[in-house]
Amino acid sequence: IIDTQRGNFLKIDRHKYVRVAYHGFDCISSTTRKHLYSRTFNKVPSFTEKHFVNMDTLFQLVDAHLFASLVELKDKGGSGVLDEKTYEEMYRQVRECVDLCHRDGVIKDTVAERPEDFIVLDKGLIPMLKSYRDSGVKVFLLTNSYWEYTSVAMNYLYHGRKVEDDLKLKNEWLELFDLAIVGSCKPAYMIDPYLNLFRVNPKDGSLLNTDGLFEIEALGKNGAAKFLSQGKVFQGGNWRHLQAMLETEAGEEILYVGDHLYADVLRSKRTLGWRSAFVVPE
Repeated sequence: IIDTQRGNFLKIDRHKYVRVAYHGFDCISSTTRKHLYSRTFNKVPSFTEKHFVNMDTLFQLVDAHLFASLVELKDKGGSGVLDEKTYEEMYRQVRECVDLCHRDGVIKDTVAERPEDFIVLDKGLIPMLKSYRDSGVKVFLLTNSYWEYTSVAMNYLYHGRKVEDDLKLKNEWLELFDLAIVGSCKPAYMIDPYLNLFRVNPKDGSLLNTDGLFEIEALGKNGAAKFLSQGKVFQGGNWRHLQAMLETEAGEEILYVGDHLYADVLRSKRTLGWRSAFVVPE
C-alpha cells in the first residue's frame, strides 16, 4: 500500500497490521511505524482512505518507484519545485504522467523498436498454445493494445526474435488462435453491450465495419464459422460478440487469463461469470 499523504510504502498482513514500512527508499523504524499505523483498542486501521493506494498490479510498480524517487529527492531539499509540493500532489502528478505515456503510445513505440530489451521469451508458450488447438480447445486473444503493437509483440513471441517486414506481414502467430481481438477497451468490453465490432485487415491494419451479432445470426447455420472465415482479427466489440464467435452459451465455459486484477480478473468473474486463471511466478 502507498500512503501518498506521508510518502510511505506499507506491507500489511491479512489482519491489517503493518509489518514493514518505508519512507521513499528508507526503512521506517519499528517505533515510528507503530506510532503512525498502530491500532487502538476501539479502532482498527482500514487503509481505505483516499490517500491510501493499493499496489496490486505490476503496472503500479512503475508509479511506486517514481514516487519513491521523488520522495527521496524532496527530502534531501534544494530541488526547487518539489520543495513547494506535498507528497499527495507529487503522487497525483506521477499518475497523470504515467497515464499520458500509455495514451500517447511512447511506451509501446519503444518496446516495438527493441522488443528483445523488454519482452521475456518463454520456450513453453508456443507449444502450450499449439497443444490447446490440437486438443480441440478454442483459444482467443483479447487485448487493449491496437493491431500495430500486437503484431510486433506476437511476432516476436512466435519467432523468438524481431522479424523483418515480409515475415511480419504473414502474422503466422495467428494460427495459434481461433480469433484475436485488439483495442478491446477493457473493462468497458465486459460491461457495455453496445460497443461496435470492426474487422481488422492484418496486412495494413485498416478497419471494416461489421454488423456483429446481427451479421452472425443472418449467416444462419454455422454462422460463427462463416463469420470468422472472412477474417478472424477484430477491434473493439463487447463480450456478446466474443461469446457468439466462440459459440458458448454460458460464461463458465470460458477460462480467461488476465494480467490486471480489476480490469481483467474481477470484472470478467463478477460481471460475466468467466473462470479465471492466475499465472504466478515461482
